[in-house]
Amino acid sequence: MRRSLIAAAIALLVGAGAAAAAPQTSIEFWTISLQPFFTAYVQRLIDTYERAHPGVRVRWIDVQPQAIDQKLLAAIAGGVAPDVVNLNTEGTIRMAEVHALVDMDAAVPAAARGRYFPNIWASTRLDGRAYGIPWYVVPDVLAYNRALFRRAGLDPARPPATEDAFVRAAVAIKQRTGAYGFMPNVDNIRMLKRFQEDGLPILSADRKRAVFDSPAHVALLARYVALYKEGMFPDDTLRRGYLGATERYAAGQLAMLVTGPQFLLRVRSDSPGVYQDTLVAPAPLGRAHVLDLPTMDLAVPLASRHRREAVEFALFVTNDENQLAFSHLVVIFPSTRKAAADPYFTRAGTNPEDRARVIAARELGIARDLSVVVPHSDELFRIFREAVESAFYGRMTPQRALAWAAGEWNTRLR
Repeated sequence: MRRSLIAAAIALLVGAGAAAAAPQTSIEFWTISLQPFFTAYVQRLIDTYERAHPGVRVRWIDVQPQAIDQKLLAAIAGGVAPDVVNLNTEGTIRMAEVHALVDMDAAVPAAARGRYFPNIWASTRLDGRAYGIPWYVVPDVLAYNRALFRRAGLDPARPPATEDAFVRAAVAIKQRTGAYGFMPNVDNIRMLKRFQEDGLPILSADRKRAVFDSPAHVALLARYVALYKEGMFPDDTLRRGYLGATERYAAGQLAMLVTGPQFLLRVRSDSPGVYQDTLVAPAPLGRAHVLDLPTMDLAVPLASRHRREAVEFALFVTNDENQLAFSHLVVIFPSTRKAAADPYFTRAGTNPEDRARVIAARELGIARDLSVVVPHSDELFRIFREAVESAFYGRMTPQRALAWAAGEWNTRLR
């Protein structure tokens, strides 16, 4: 009997020890479209974190971009919200508007916030509070064809640094060579970002009224409409946008292209001759001296049962070391200052993509995500797109087009 009692006691102690060693916290981590190419990287992140935090286990779920918003809302409504979720800036602000996310300005200590570029951290601010931790970003650079520059009598060593100089160079190239100098970012709703790059707001301070019908907005749109009517950029610019521009550049039919550095890899593969003539410079700046910077963020839903652990894990995923490691795997850039100062981003190489990496990293301090977040966005963006197209195709004057679109927005924003 005594032996049985001792055995039972040992069993209880072993069981208690096993229970004590068992994970106390399980957090769910959602990413957007990282499998299968980055499965090893993300799993390595998780394994490293779990070893350093033996009481925490991370369950990773990868979601397709078109499903993320609906899936997240359904999970929150069903009481099974993830603890850390990867969103773009538009998605982050949209979820913050319905009071669904943790305030990161309050949850993250000032010292930790200070690791990130302030302008990038501010991209997820709503009513003065930030609701996402910046993860990876993709800044644009200017790729340009030195052969076309020389044919136009322009100095390839002096690429345009401002939007005004960019337009003047494009006009000179078209007039002197017959090739197009540029295909400006005016298609779809990208004119909304052009406005902001020129320091022109889209919404009123309380976000309840559209203000893109001012004389300054009209003048900027009218400038591009006039260039279009003069044949300074292709007829299909509004219809084909960035895809058409990249195809023309790779074919040697476009002199300048504002693009992410990753595009240069495609030019090297598909168009070796154009690649040999490609030089890279900083993206031309508008009057506001700010560049649009598409940003991926990590957010923590208020419905998370483990908010503290979730914030800690999000900070780990986005720390200097892990962002730098991710940047070595794919053409992305870090949102933290120390990682961006690594020699990987500061030592200029000899080929266009190496130079683009250095230039893009230097731009991080003046860039932020310029996504416009409004309720009923599908409808409002359709209206804006229709207005811009009407101005370009002569159905409305630029003034009338923007006034009509702003009025339609205001009716729906009330």
